[in-house]
Amino acid sequence: MNKKEKRMGILRLVLFCVLAFLPLYVLTPVLNKVCGELIFSEHISIQTAVYAQAFGSLAMLAPAVAHLLTRLFTKEGFKNTYLGFQLKGNVRYYVASVVVKLAEATVVMFLIWGILMKEITFGDAFTMTDWQLRVGTFLLQLAASIILFFPAFGEEWGWRGYMMPKLMELMPKPLAVLVGGIIWGLWHAPLTISGHNFGTEYKFYPWLGILLMCLFCVLMNAFLTLLTERTKSIYPASFCHMINNNLSVGIMLTIFAAPAALEKMADVSSVTLFLIMLPTTAIIGIISMVLLMRKKK
Repeated sequence: MNKKEKRMGILRLVLFCVLAFLPLYVLTPVLNKVCGELIFSEHISIQTAVYAQAFGSLAMLAPAVAHLLTRLFTKEGFKNTYLGFQLKGNVRYYVASVVVKLAEATVVMFLIWGILMKEITFGDAFTMTDWQLRVGTFLLQLAASIILFFPAFGEEWGWRGYMMPKLMELMPKPLAVLVGGIIWGLWHAPLTISGHNFGTEYKFYPWLGILLMCLFCVLMNAFLTLLTERTKSIYPASFCHMINNNLSVGIMLTIFAAPAALEKMADVSSVTLFLIMLPTTAIIGIISMVLLMRKKK
């Protein structure tokens, strides 16, 4: 890459980030003001919750719109858009995009039981009473995840389909994953300040929440970038993002945990749950980074 191409790459990256960040940074405070409360905080009205859900889904489309507009404004064209299905030789990555996040949530449930529920047995914490209903609910939730594919695609076509290739042209892959993860985490900052993911009732609010979100995004970025780079397609990362949002640990607990376990979890903060989840997320991120550095065979 010569100096002119590098300058143009930086310009396109900056323009993309401005376009991706602007809607959230402008509209989230406006919506908080209109609703008269932080739209993702712990104690909100049903009406605000509906607004928050709709806004959150629409906000996820901002990176894709930023991707499209950046290509149009800078006359970049539409080569290397990652929009093709590259299945040949890549089926394992499509499978991993769903299985890895489900396996992670399962492991974290074991960790939660071992750390927070020592007084009760695993059978009492995760009873299989009414197992048909529980498994059925899980399968319905899994099927319903397809609804979240489109918002997830909105983020992935922006972050992994545009931002990460640009960053990896400008710097080594490990640094690109770090920088890209921080950018992605900071994009969430208005939502985090509004109570998304961690609520508002924790020490060092909102700075701790923003920091933890950036850390999570760096680790998640490694896995999502691996899926995208290996397949040259944005769809595996979109599937993974979809599963992460719709079958998170909290949702899995709601489906499979017994009343005794849910009672134990009642006063556990989202920050605590995140810290319990962090080791498994870190392991996946580190393995992904190692694989990303290797050439595909």
